Amino acid sequence: MKILFKWAAIFVVPSTLFFFYLYSNSEESSDQLKALFFVLHFLSAGAAIFFTLTELKRKSIEKISAMRYIITGVLSAVSHGLMFGLISGIYFNYINPDAKSYYVEEVLTPAIIRGFDSTANTKQEYFDHLMVGKDSGVLVPERYEAFKDAAQDSLVKVDDILEKIIYQNFSISGTVIKWVGFAPLIGILFSVIVTVFITKRND
Repeated sequence: MKILFKWAAIFVVPSTLFFFYLYSNSEESSDQLKALFFVLHFLSAGAAIFFTLTELKRKSIEKISAMRYIITGVLSAVSHGLMFGLISGIYFNYINPDAKSYYVEEVLTPAIIRGFDSTANTKQEYFDHLMVGKDSGVLVPERYEAFKDAAQDSLVKVDDILEKIIYQNFSISGTVIKWVGFAPLIGILFSVIVTVFITKRND
């Protein structure tokens, strides 16, 4: 277990440093940089798996089965994802909440609203577009209130979607679940590759 956490902690450092750089100035974060971050993060997880399995092999007296290598590699990737999920959640909620606010207000909210109305960028614009032509001076009060209630219900749907995405991407528990959720797939992939490499080297 110490081996797992040791190498996961060491190789979560590159991901963390790049992550801090990426969100230190959210306005300048490009899609290319974000894609590069994901590549670096998953390669770091792969490196943690490699060094975990090679140290496990070096310290083991008995021959280790391929299944144990793979399980250990997956656990290494999960440890790496768990650590990074905690770090990113703490970063957005305590270290740099302005990065979270910027992303929610300038990127996430307009993107969700455009999913409902491609010509709107804010909730107020979306509401105004829904109410176009429904002037209270033209419609009977009951009809106007029905349209207004429907428009407000649409805003509630936007808020519900926004709340779920914020939880998944910025809350501590949400970020942990997200990064740990990715980890087993990455763990299996790299563990198989490293296991083949280790066993072939023995032959």
